[in-house]
Order: sequence, then C-alpha cells, then structure tokens
Amino acid sequence: MSTDPSNAGAPDAHRLQHSAERGMRIARRSFVFFGALFVAGCATSKSQLATGRLPGPEWPDIPAPVPPAPAGAICLAPKPGESVGTCPPPAPPETVYGGPVPFARPRSAWAHGTPDYTDMDRMLPPKYITIHHDGMTPYWGLTETEARERLEWIRNGHRGKGWSDIGYHYIVDRSGVVWQGRDVTRWQGAHVKFRNENNIGVMCLGNFMLQAPSPAQVAALNRTVAQLRAYYKLRANVVKTHQEWPGAQTLCPGTYLQAQVNVLRKSGFKSSAVA
Repeated sequence: MSTDPSNAGAPDAHRLQHSAERGMRIARRSFVFFGALFVAGCATSKSQLATGRLPGPEWPDIPAPVPPAPAGAICLAPKPGESVGTCPPPAPPETVYGGPVPFARPRSAWAHGTPDYTDMDRMLPPKYITIHHDGMTPYWGLTETEARERLEWIRNGHRGKGWSDIGYHYIVDRSGVVWQGRDVTRWQGAHVKFRNENNIGVMCLGNFMLQAPSPAQVAALNRTVAQLRAYYKLRANVVKTHQEWPGAQTLCPGTYLQAQVNVLRKSGFKSSAVA
C-alpha cells in the first residue's frame, strides 16, 4: 500500500475496496496486532517506527464484540387475570446526538456495551481540545458500517488497557461523519497521559504516519473543533495535538494530519457550518 500522501488521500474505488477488505480480514485474524500498531501510532518514538522495532502488544487478547440484540418490540408479561401480554412499538432509532456537537452520531449508534461508570471521572469545565489519530493500520472505509467496526475495535482495545470506555469524546471518519465517544458533558476522557482534566479528545480514524486524511475528514475535524470552541468559548490557541503536549513524546496524530492541523490553526479553526 502506498504511503505517498498525494496518492493515499484519494485512492481509486478499486484500491479502496481492496484495501478496506484486506484490512478487515487482518483485523479479524489478530486484534493484538492492531493493538501493537495502535501503540506504534500513539506511544512510540520516531526511531522505533523507522527501524521497525516496535514494542510488544500492551493489550491482552480481546474477545470479539458481542452483537447487539436484534431490534424489535420489548414485550411485557401478561398482567394478573390476562392471557396476553403487551408489546409496545420499539422506540425510533437515535439519529442525532445533540449536546455541544449536535451533528455527531450518538454513542448508542455504534457501541455494543456500556461504560463502567463507577470508574470514570467527572468532566471538568473544558479548557483544551486535543487532536489524535487512531494509529492502527491505514483505514480507507467510507461507510458507516466500517466506521462502527473500527470504533468498536478501538473501544475494546481501550477496555483491554483497563479503561472504562473508549478514551475520546468525538471521532471523525474518512467520509466526514462525526461520532460521539464519551459524553463530554459528563465524563473526563482518557487520551493524553496526565493531561485529561479539562481536556476534550477528538480523534480521526486512520494512521496518518502512513496515509493522508481525506478532505472530508479534515473539513469535519475543523467543523467539530470550531463547534467546540464556540460552545465552550475557547480560544484557538488551546487546540493542541497529542504530540504538542509537553512530555507526551508520541507521534500522534501522525505527520500528515499534523500538517493539516497546522494549516487549520492559521485560520483559527473557523467554520461557517457551526451550529
């Protein structure tokens, strides 16, 4: 697979489909391999990546996600003296999240499990926004189904590290869809070591050491950051990338996304599409 950013940013349909299918087969065979690459993207030095000397997997084997129960009505048992129970119609599926980023898909639209709320810290008033990549294998998916699978793999990986849930508050896929992770109005994230307090985590799906973000992804990232800035009244200079935090010592969000963030920073992370 090419790592040239000009070629990686806009693959043709055949190569995109082939790459996505191959990536899914690899992921199903070895989730631990994904874990190692995630570490490579967000917790290794440049010398390790250049020489191929990657650390061993930090995550234990994670069981495959349990599929959600099929949609349908929840029937109630018959009341005393009645022979037939009641089956109220199912609630309509959630399509919008609301909150600080109202155009984000809700967490319930992709996550198969619930967080361990007993082990999560309350979110303090946001003062920073931090941008990340997932740092796993290159990701070319353009459908919501592919995005949901990738998100669930990441959530399971974070759970395998002992975290209560996926560590990011918002995730941006290659087609420009924004997904809710942790509820930013309630729970602190887990995305920058020792810097999670007051810090909103926004992650883009993909490994941007090896591929370029898509134009739709960059535009959606800019819109999300602009929305969060407007909602929380944050200045542009409090928007950082993972590698820009003192002591972080990571490659995240990757060379190609970092370059795009630098461009967005010059314009102040402004978007005409702010809700």
